[in-house]
Amino acid sequence: MAKQISLISIFVLLNMGIGRMFQESLGSACFSELSILAITSFFFWNISAKQIKTWAGRWAVDATGKNVLLQGGIGLSASAINILIGQVLVVFLMTTIYNCTSPSFNMLNASLTNNIAVNLLCYFSLLFYFVGIKKDKSTSQQNIMSEQKNRVTVSKRGSQFLLEPHEIVYVETSNNCIVLHTQKGKFVKYQSLRSFSQTLCPNTFKRIHRSYLVNSEFIDQIQKNNNGDGKLRLKTGDDLKFSRTYLQELAHI
Repeated sequence: MAKQISLISIFVLLNMGIGRMFQESLGSACFSELSILAITSFFFWNISAKQIKTWAGRWAVDATGKNVLLQGGIGLSASAINILIGQVLVVFLMTTIYNCTSPSFNMLNASLTNNIAVNLLCYFSLLFYFVGIKKDKSTSQQNIMSEQKNRVTVSKRGSQFLLEPHEIVYVETSNNCIVLHTQKGKFVKYQSLRSFSQTLCPNTFKRIHRSYLVNSEFIDQIQKNNNGDGKLRLKTGDDLKFSRTYLQELAHI
């Protein structure tokens, strides 16, 4: 909300600066006219922001330029309405308070004093601002869904837990199940080691033996024998044997 107000304020001030170029004097009447237009624009764009946010969600400008004409038409219409509302207020307040005519009583001067180009820029700035927010939220939701999807569901003593992959130290086979050795203890899953490994990141989890899958982040030392087999020393103090069949996996650590 604060960014939205700041963005609108910038264009309102810019419009006041440009509008000053088309005023006849520095008198209070001319300054009041600019102030009326500025206040009108500020409230108009803040009130319209909610609808612009909706349009941004439905007709967002994509990389191919689709819907640009549609968004341009909406922007021009919104700018014209803003100018019209401002002009009505100027006519009413100037004739009521100062009992004088205004240099912007005709629509040509009105479009110069309350610059339609600046209003159009304000519309597109708000549009892209809301499109950006929508993309950020979408990316954030996708990341959350991805993280939740990668969590491992385990059970122990009738209770279920969700494990983050980085909490798993290594996995070993045991009869018809696998045992997850984690920072939170041991958990049993009735699943094959091969299918379980497919749910984890292959860059982090390495198959080192037909019976072991290890988190490479916990590998502290690799000791090879003459025949190509060997053992791994983990940061947790555990020793795991590896097979030369999977030696290529360890080469990429």
